[in-house]
Amino acid sequence: MIKMIASDLDGTLLPEATSDINPKIYELIRQIQEKGVTFVVASGRNYESVMSIFGKIEKELTVISDNGGHIARDGQTLHCVGFPKELLKEIVWMARQLPDVWMMASAARGVYTDMNDSQYIKWIREGYHQELTIVDDLLTVDEPIIKVAIHTGTKDAKEVADPLMKRIGERVSVAVSGERWVDFMMPGVNKGVAVAYLQQTMGIAKEETIAFGDNGNDITMLMQAEESYAVANARPEVKQVTKYVIGDVSQAAVLSELERICCKLNG
Repeated sequence: MIKMIASDLDGTLLPEATSDINPKIYELIRQIQEKGVTFVVASGRNYESVMSIFGKIEKELTVISDNGGHIARDGQTLHCVGFPKELLKEIVWMARQLPDVWMMASAARGVYTDMNDSQYIKWIREGYHQELTIVDDLLTVDEPIIKVAIHTGTKDAKEVADPLMKRIGERVSVAVSGERWVDFMMPGVNKGVAVAYLQQTMGIAKEETIAFGDNGNDITMLMQAEESYAVANARPEVKQVTKYVIGDVSQAAVLSELERICCKLNG
């Protein structure tokens, strides 16, 4: 019996770096939850960016944001994991040495950058609908930072992430979260751990969980679900760990699959 459905956002439920979601999803989530199934949005985005899409049902939704660094239900924070200052400093300084990257950092409800690049800032604000605050130095932000994200410019994110994992991966959780995004979180922070936290607190088993994803940061979540789905546009390493591969994000494949699941729940 299904009790939880967890879905990634960018590249899975909607095209990456957009808010172009089919409005049918809101009523579909309501119908699914009326059948006693918890719907979880699990994103690398900051909570406020997720709410730019799902704000109308915030009080009905469970959200894993910042790749598991922040977990909320019904608009209330359940769990949040921030960096100690010295580790944050090491990550920021390491990222600053990388060529042609742009960096931002997430707190529980806000996102900051000290790289005042007008093109990136416009893209983040208009594409991700994220209220981005420009500061002189990320290390002076006076609230816990739960994720540091770098955009890798013209390089594939995995190409940049692999050497970083070898360098710092034992002390930091490093995840590929898009074609050009690499994220840094506290050790042990990822979507799979966040889903497991929800499963444990809600009494839900892996066998009662479905998950959808497309990118490297979804792998741990997909492995925490008995029924796992990769969209056709997913990275090869994601498809290798899932039970099913469905259509492309451009075909609204996850929405179609959710409609099928909803019909099955309705008997």
